[in-house]
Amino acid sequence: MKLREVYQESIRQKFYSMCLLLEFLILEKQVLTWDDLDDELDLYFKPNNRPRMTKLLQEYAERKN
Repeated sequence: MKLREVYQESIRQKFYSMCLLLEFLILEKQVLTWDDLDDELDLYFKPNNRPRMTKLLQEYAERKN
């Protein structure tokens, strides 16, 4: 599934954290594109990346609001 589809489904299901993650990685950091496949997200869900990603997403959410 493409990240665009994941994002659309996340909006429908009200998965705010997933929307935020996708916006951060695609729009802010530009490390992924909307046409990448969802398996590209595996790196960001690894346990060793979780604390750093949590911090980055919290900072991004504050700047966004």
